[in-house]
Amino acid sequence: MIKTAIYVLSALTLILGGVAAALWLVPAPDGDMGQSTGFGLYEDRELVRKTDPQGRTHYVVEDGNGHKLFHIPVRDCLLDTRFRDGRLRFRENATGRTGHIDKDGMVAFDSPEVPASPEQSQRERTEIAPAANEQKADKTPAPSHAPATPSYKLDDNALRQLHADNPFYKEAARILSGKLDVDDAERRRVILNYCEHFRTAYTTKDLDFLRQIFSEKALIIVGNVVKTAPEQEGFTAGQRVEYYLRTKGEYLDRLSRAFSASRKINVKFSDFRILRHPTMDGIYGVSLRQRYSSDQYSDDGWLFLLWDFRNEAMPLVHVRTWQPATEIHHADEIINMSDFNLK
Repeated sequence: MIKTAIYVLSALTLILGGVAAALWLVPAPDGDMGQSTGFGLYEDRELVRKTDPQGRTHYVVEDGNGHKLFHIPVRDCLLDTRFRDGRLRFRENATGRTGHIDKDGMVAFDSPEVPASPEQSQRERTEIAPAANEQKADKTPAPSHAPATPSYKLDDNALRQLHADNPFYKEAARILSGKLDVDDAERRRVILNYCEHFRTAYTTKDLDFLRQIFSEKALIIVGNVVKTAPEQEGFTAGQRVEYYLRTKGEYLDRLSRAFSASRKINVKFSDFRILRHPTMDGIYGVSLRQRYSSDQYSDDGWLFLLWDFRNEAMPLVHVRTWQPATEIHHADEIINMSDFNLK
């Protein structure tokens, strides 16, 4: 009975309406001449379709004064054209999962047990197709038992409430200091939100989120700690670290198998740091210490993520590297942006 009620509620809230399919490409810079199509102001928020002179289309949310609040952070989906109770509903075309975007642009998914109705009205729906350069994106299926992705919204109030032992505390203080320019502060806030999603994506086994944030040509370096000899009395087993270069598809495929083999996964972050590239606008490096443990495997190492905000609508991770903590003796041994030739 409860599932039926949830099903009906999901169908009612996803009243979507007939607007032509649009390619969500790199957003046109603010100020460029083009066409805008608004879908009506509801709850002081309006979904707006932007088309630049080259025909490229993207979606944003504006306030009642026409000021852009954020880009729509989902793709390849059916999207409601109005906010309802603070939520803009959507349904993914590839997976059928439903979810919502809140008034601050944060995404949360519903339980996978709540299907989207195949008989939804066509009157108030807009469809966002994948970007042209993502039509052949990795299709590794997510585990059917994966729970819904939780929502994290680190607004100023939430940042002020972080305790000193929180891994994001120092970066939150920088954002709240008022010493950063508006774009820099907002991007750092997005990184904090995404990195918390990144951590919980392992504990909740959410491959969909990991698939979303890694670019199709991401450089992914993974390491495994391998014992070289069994432990004997009076001796400690030797260890070595094996490094592998993986494509996005290979990495997600192996991760899917690891998720299936592990009943429980726990990931903890510490020593979190965000660095802005000195000359390339929109490029950020994130280094952190990650302690990973499951019933099958555990390790402790330094993680580096290279973030690209040049497409504000969809920040992407181009590089992911891992180094065992036992091999790091000085801070300058940790991989950072200077180790990559960025063009």
